[in-house]
This record gives sequence, structure tokens and C-alpha cells, in this order.
Amino acid sequence: MDSVFHFIQAGGLVMYPLILLSFAAVLIIVERLIAFRQLGGTSPGLTDRTVKMVREGKLDEATSNAAAKSGPVATSILTILQNRNLPEPEVEGLVEEAGQPYFQRLERFLPVLDTTTTISPLLGLLGTIIGMIGTFNAIAAQKAHGNSDAVMSGVGEALYATATGLCIAVICFIAYNYFASRLRTIISETEQAATRVLNAIAGHNASIPIKERIKDAV
Repeated sequence: MDSVFHFIQAGGLVMYPLILLSFAAVLIIVERLIAFRQLGGTSPGLTDRTVKMVREGKLDEATSNAAAKSGPVATSILTILQNRNLPEPEVEGLVEEAGQPYFQRLERFLPVLDTTTTISPLLGLLGTIIGMIGTFNAIAAQKAHGNSDAVMSGVGEALYATATGLCIAVICFIAYNYFASRLRTIISETEQAATRVLNAIAGHNASIPIKERIKDAV
């Protein structure tokens, strides 16, 4: 514990905002892991089962099956099945509305990680500059008083701040890219699932006589 306090103190004033950024980054990463686990489920196999049921005419069973699942994929499929008698452009709009809340909640706080990735090295660089200024001042003082400890203190301050800023940036960069990649995958799988189910619904409707389609719509 003493070594940690010594490390923070040796890094100078810039270490305090860096420590705050590191705590914030850890909290966000943990919160995002929980959020993606709760909201980012893509219900593997649901799309294939739904398409098969639609082709077999088991629309009610497909609807119940989708309603039992959670996540953007299941919600989009359920929206399509519940509004299958509407024109396709309207259904597509409803699917987009159903999926957006998930995507917005999954994207939450990601810009903070992205910003932290940029700010942390800059703060580390600022600490480096402050430390080097202290070093040059100590060198000037050493010539007058022979104080070499002040020189080493300034160099240490520069190195500690730089190392801390770079470590925070690396961690945030990895976390941001991981979550951004997962979000892109979830959006892509949701769009693919919606397209496949819409095509299956269109094929099913095409096989139904016009009179029965009008009756179902009414």
C-alpha cells in the first residue's frame, strides 16, 4: 500500500486526475459487461427456428417462441410476427423502433471510454512536461547548491505520469474496441434476422390465396 501511495505522490499533481480516470474507466467497463450480458443477447438459433415455423405455417407457435426470448433479435422477430399483416415498409419501421432502444443502451458510455483513451496519454504527456520542467529547474539549482535528489525527483515524476497515462489509454482502447465490435455484431445479427424473417413472411403470404389474406388482415 505504501508503494502505491509513493507511486502516486512521485507522479505529481497530474496523477490525481489520472487515478480518477482509471476508477471511472473500471466502473464503466464493469457496467458495460453487465449491460451487454443483459441486453445484448442474440438468441442463437431463434432465427432458424422462426423461419422454419413460418414456412410450415406455424405462425402462432413462432410468435410464442419469440416472445419467450429477450434481446434485440428476439424483439425484432416478435415485432415482425405480430405485425405480419401490415405492409412491409411499415413493419420495417416498427422493427427499427423496437431495436433502437437496445442499441442506444448498449452504446451508452462508450464515448467516455473513447475520450479517456485520448485524454490519458495527453495528461501523461502533461505530467512529463511538468516533470521535465522540474528537472531543468533542479539542474539549475544543483549547479548552485549541488542537490542531485531534486533532479531524480523531476525525472521520476515525468516517467510515472507517462506510464500511468499510457496504461489507462491501452486498457480503455481495448475495452472500447471490444464493446464497439460486439455492438456492431449485435446490430448486424439483428438486421440479418429481421431480413430473413421478413422474407419468410413474404414467401408464406405469397402462398396464401388472396381471399384468405384479406380475411386475415381484417
